[in-house]
Formats: sequence, structure tokens, C-alpha cells
Amino acid sequence: MTIRERQRRGPVRKEHVAVAALTVLLDRGYAGTSIRAMAEEAGCSLETLYRHFENKEALFLELVDSFRKRIVEPLRDAAAVPTTDRDLEAALTSAGTLLLDVLTSDEGLEMRCLTFAESVRFPELGRLVYDEGIRPFDNAVAAILGDAAERGLLRCPDPLEAARLFSGMVLFDPRERLLLGIGQAESLGSRSEYLERVVAFFLAGLRGSSGI
Repeated sequence: MTIRERQRRGPVRKEHVAVAALTVLLDRGYAGTSIRAMAEEAGCSLETLYRHFENKEALFLELVDSFRKRIVEPLRDAAAVPTTDRDLEAALTSAGTLLLDVLTSDEGLEMRCLTFAESVRFPELGRLVYDEGIRPFDNAVAAILGDAAERGLLRCPDPLEAARLFSGMVLFDPRERLLLGIGQAESLGSRSEYLERVVAFFLAGLRGSSGI
């Protein structure tokens, strides 16, 4: 059932407007998308759209917030659980899986392209994505690493910097290949095998050197 068909059956809900807005944003870009075009895609009036969202930026924030909820909140729960050596590997694997699944999904790749395309003209969008998505994720991973360091499971003087490096290790090659339309390397194996190697390599560096 399309959004317009839902409109015929009753009032358009906030989440339906957000879905419609994302469709238009990905097709036309942030600068080329008007509030009216969003309302038309959602099958609602301008009055209805403004009742849900103050403006276009507020609507974009809502979309970014959906990423935050899907990535950060589960990580915060994991960070609050005391870790053993085995739990640490499981927590990082879970974090890496969430990050990879969300940001290499079709929606995640499209959102990245949209943000990069518009960040020069609208730098506040890049800051929004960073502050509401990337920074909280790194903070959550840093909390996991900081807790592990306090328990003597690894040496990590700067958990936040280590978290940033972990994110880069997880994301860079798989996401860049997808963005460039290049097939995944056979040597990467399955997603679970790839993440297992990344976590093992990352932790080996923290346990076998002076730390990050």
C-alpha cells in the first residue's frame, strides 16, 4: 500500500511523512527538495506536514535520529554490562555488526551519499549526522573499551581514539566497495567471519602494545 493510498484511508502519520520525505530527498537532494514536494509524496497537505515537522531540517533530524536509535541505544545497553575477556569480544562484535548492517544497508549508503553531496552547501547537515550518529556510536564503543581497560583486559589510554579507529576498520573496505559498485573481496568471507577477524586484530593491537 502506497502512502497516498494510506491517506485515503485516514490521516497520514508522522512516520509515513518521514518515509515520503526520505524518498524525495534521495531523489532530488536536500537543496532540491521542497516542503511541498514532501507533502505531495506523502499525500498530505502542507498544514499536516507542518503539524508533524517544523521545517525541512527538523524532518532530516528525525531521519538521522532513527539511525541513532538503531545503533546507539543497543550499544549503550551493552556498555552498561560488566565485561569479562570473552564478553569484550562479543560486545565489540555486536557493535561492529550494528554499525556495518545499518551503514552498508541501501538506506545507509543513500543517506551517506545525500549528506556528502549537500555538506558543502549545508555544513550543518554534516555536523548533524556526526553529532547524532557517528559521535554517539564512538562514545558507546569507547565506554566498552574504557570499562575493559579498568578491568585490566587491555591497555587503552585513549578509549575514544581507539573507538574511532575501530569504526574505521569495520566500515572502510566493505562500504567503499559498495559505494564504488565493486564486488566484495572473496578473501573477506562472510560478514561474521570478517567481523571476527577485525575484532581479533583490533584487540591484539591493544593487548600486545603500549595501547592507543
